[in-house]
Amino acid sequence: MTNEELDIAKTLAVNVYNDVLSPIAKQAGTTLEEVGNLVFALFRYPAKILTLRIVNWFKRIESEINKENLIEADPAITISTLQNLALHQDESFLGEMFFNILKSSVDKTQQCNLSPAFPKILEQLTTDECIFLVLLNDKSYKFNRNFDLNIRNLATKNIQILLNELPMEKFNFPENLWIYKEHLEHLNLLKYDDYKEPDMSDGDFENNQNITEYAEFRLTEFGKMLCKICVSDKCYSMLNQLENNKTNGRRED
Repeated sequence: MTNEELDIAKTLAVNVYNDVLSPIAKQAGTTLEEVGNLVFALFRYPAKILTLRIVNWFKRIESEINKENLIEADPAITISTLQNLALHQDESFLGEMFFNILKSSVDKTQQCNLSPAFPKILEQLTTDECIFLVLLNDKSYKFNRNFDLNIRNLATKNIQILLNELPMEKFNFPENLWIYKEHLEHLNLLKYDDYKEPDMSDGDFENNQNITEYAEFRLTEFGKMLCKICVSDKCYSMLNQLENNKTNGRRED
């Protein structure tokens, strides 16, 4: 960055902080230096656009939270959240979810559901995994299948899907469902459990077993807590738009 660019960035940071962000940014645990660092780190992003986005985030917070509920937030949450907000489009699932963390960080009514782990968890998610969480926030989804299980090595074959309640058309890459499932399980956000005892054949117990599995996808308690913070009405609006976007040849980034 040249000296001229540094001067522009410093002026930008001071003006944004003093003119717009100062009262609410202090409640968000965000100092002038930290706002400046955010601008410096992302200077290749058009400065005027970034400034407008920062202004809009805090204006939206002021319009959506009652003043009596505003509190000072933990900078450990807000700084990483602001940085990630700058990296994701506002009209994306991740952009909206990061914004909801920022908003909740200064809302005293949301503190019981807020964890400093949330920004770090969102950093690891794909768009499809966010869509998975939005879907699961409303209900669980049954998934029934029949397969042969090798008792010796636990390998499965001859898999037949009997029932899949998940709206697979919502995903950008539905073929990655089991990858998303494993990752979300690893993050303790999703459970895939039997809702009914599986049916097992009286076949060759020493080698192969035919099994009909009755399972469902659902959120863990921690997953429910994250979704209370991150999933908003806007997330559902974006979910409803997915089919239109795909029809027009677009895909959520």
